[in-house]
Amino acid sequence: MIKNILQSEIIKFFSYNWCLFGTIGTVLVAPLILFFSGTGNSQSLMNNEILSISLRNLFLSQAGLVIIAACFFGQEYSNSYLRTTLLTIPARIKLITTKIFLLTIIVWIIGFFSSLICLGVGIIQFNSSFSLTLILEFLIKVTIAMLSWTLITWITVFLTIITKSQILSIAMMFSLILGLSQMLFAMTVFAKYLPDLAAMNLFFTPRTTSLLNGSQGLLVQIIWSLFLGLISFGLIQYRDVR
Repeated sequence: MIKNILQSEIIKFFSYNWCLFGTIGTVLVAPLILFFSGTGNSQSLMNNEILSISLRNLFLSQAGLVIIAACFFGQEYSNSYLRTTLLTIPARIKLITTKIFLLTIIVWIIGFFSSLICLGVGIIQFNSSFSLTLILEFLIKVTIAMLSWTLITWITVFLTIITKSQILSIAMMFSLILGLSQMLFAMTVFAKYLPDLAAMNLFFTPRTTSLLNGSQGLLVQIIWSLFLGLISFGLIQYRDVR
């Protein structure tokens, strides 16, 4: 049954244009910013600086993850697919967990693919020659940052389920990632516990001392995910599908 659900959801994901646009955008955001940062720039960058810029750009790529997650689950409500889906797959929790599992795999593939393109851009655009040690260090940092990517994706999914709207979840998470959380942080220190700002230090070198460190940030994101996840799974299980 799980195999059938996965096959159905894979087809559904790649047949929805906004999921495809979000995927392409998420893959290309970090490499494109890195590429244009070297265009017309006469100042040479050290190899570790190039990889640091790449990692920082992956933070902005989270905006694409928001689109992917919100649209993948939001189409169930906007196109009334959920009612039809539940006629064939009445196990609601199993359906949602399978969709989340598939989305998580896609997110990790996107993350590593985008990171490898960043390495290619660094080699071509900046005529860099990265040592194996530097590449491994970069990939380790990317792997840890992917944990934050995963949790941001889950938080967006849960917000979409709670609100039954991809527009509302995109509006909330998109605005936070693109600067609203940093504006709020300028007004109150408690803003550092917002989902995106909590783990920002995973993407920045050197670390920002005024924000949470990487492990603390992941813990805060896990708490957000658990809190919203419990609400969303409860709603999925007991809420009428309309």
